[in-house]
Amino acid sequence: MQRVRMLAYGLTVLVCVWSIGSIAARAQVKSQDPRVSLMDTCDPNTFPAGLCAVLARPGDTTFTEFLGLLFSPLSPTVIGHPAWRFEPSYLDVRQRQTLRVTNNGGEGHTFTEVAHFGGGTVPLLNGVNGPAGTTPLIPAPECPATQAGLAVLAPGDTVAIKLAAGAHNFQCCIHPWMRAVIDVGE
Repeated sequence: MQRVRMLAYGLTVLVCVWSIGSIAARAQVKSQDPRVSLMDTCDPNTFPAGLCAVLARPGDTTFTEFLGLLFSPLSPTVIGHPAWRFEPSYLDVRQRQTLRVTNNGGEGHTFTEVAHFGGGTVPLLNGVNGPAGTTPLIPAPECPATQAGLAVLAPGDTVAIKLAAGAHNFQCCIHPWMRAVIDVGE
């Protein structure tokens, strides 16, 4: 009798876990709210004043480490720090969905649609005056020539975007290695 009771308890737990999992899976599939997160891990104690906000969860990348990872001896161009990224970097959404873009980092970022990926607005982050042998990135025409013309999302800001069918390239015009492709189905 005890064996049957244990089997019944186990079966009940299994059914509960399965039903919760299938509800969560359906919620993700039917989501009308795809999201992209703009990420970085800047340490506000080491970045120049005003570049990195103090967040509840402070970043741990020092300014020295950030600069040290801009270039690689394996590549003639800017690599960029891997913690500065769009997450996800590829997203497949349905037409008529609203894409929500949130800056979850400590620095300001842009989410600029470009025809072709390229450099941004900040010469140093494009590789200008980089190590010997560095080939600077050519700025994407959609990125303004000066920082004054940037449409920056401050830490915590969210924007909603509706996109037409097709593939859309987005990059940060400050940190040009931050890139994403949003593929909108018909």
